Amino acid sequence: MKKKYSTYMMKQLEKLLAIDSTSGFCYEIQEYLDKEFRSMGYAPKSFNRGGLLVDLGGRGPGIVVTAHADDIGLMVRRIKPNGHLSVVMLGGLFATQSERANVRVHTRDGRVYTGFVQNENPSAHVKPQNKRNETPDYDTNTEIVLDEHVSTEEEVKALGIRCGDIVALDPQLVITPSGFVKSRFLDDKSCVAALLAYAKMLKEEKKTPARHVYAHISVTEEVSMGANYGMPEDMEEMLALDIGCAGPQQYTTEDCVAICAKDARWPYDYGMISRLIEAAEKNKIKYAVDIFHPSYGSDALGALGAGYDVRAVVIGPGVLATHGYERTTIAAMEHTHDLIDAYIG
Repeated sequence: MKKKYSTYMMKQLEKLLAIDSTSGFCYEIQEYLDKEFRSMGYAPKSFNRGGLLVDLGGRGPGIVVTAHADDIGLMVRRIKPNGHLSVVMLGGLFATQSERANVRVHTRDGRVYTGFVQNENPSAHVKPQNKRNETPDYDTNTEIVLDEHVSTEEEVKALGIRCGDIVALDPQLVITPSGFVKSRFLDDKSCVAALLAYAKMLKEEKKTPARHVYAHISVTEEVSMGANYGMPEDMEEMLALDIGCAGPQQYTTEDCVAICAKDARWPYDYGMISRLIEAAEKNKIKYAVDIFHPSYGSDALGALGAGYDVRAVVIGPGVLATHGYERTTIAAMEHTHDLIDAYIG
């Protein structure tokens, strides 16, 4: 990957992470991505349900490269009598993975308030001994504490906060001198950034891909819908970009691109996986083939579940601590970009 495209990719990651885009609240990021693709000279098509389809050009059978721009997050369920907020998950953000996170609460009239996720009795000095090791749970002991001088339900309602308001977590992006990238929502904004860099490279290098390539941005993957609508008629293959899961019993590491052989539901296309391996080895791209089980899904899962007659595989940068405070490397994102390019040709 050329340095200028890597630099662009990382700048895009910073910009994407700065936009709150919890599932169901992706208007701003869709507008941003539409403008970014248009600035390159493309003509994105938007969908009523949210998301974009961008024709990147090329010749031959159609291949869709998809990534999702929605994040996991929370939604206000009710306002408690003491002015704290009870919340529910949007996507797989469990209370154990969100405790002590800073948040932004978005009201329907456009106001934004900060706060943090906290246990109902967070002080170690006054917490009862028998509750010090209790498991965080949104239904019983985990809440949002607002950074406002409020102590009643009525005072919170006066701020414009209501049931159904979006609660977005601060991503807390850190890029280290050694090339590590730490942040929430690398799933899947690291892949959206890689896809943007690929589109920019095609345009600036005046490269005609060996396949008719489409970029597809979904905004419903974290709530189990994914890329199940808006596909072009000539689509024969789907290359879904999503994170690889690093951890015990996994081959995936934080400095490689992962190729998913099977997710929680079914195996991906054997022939595509073989060709991806061949492309990676031929181009000296660091990769790992892995199985993501028991709770992994993707945009490809959405397309296959919707009944599209398409061959599909998932690839993406290896990420540690998925759905929590995640970590990958710049190298893994570069390998993802390079494998897209090498596979499509």
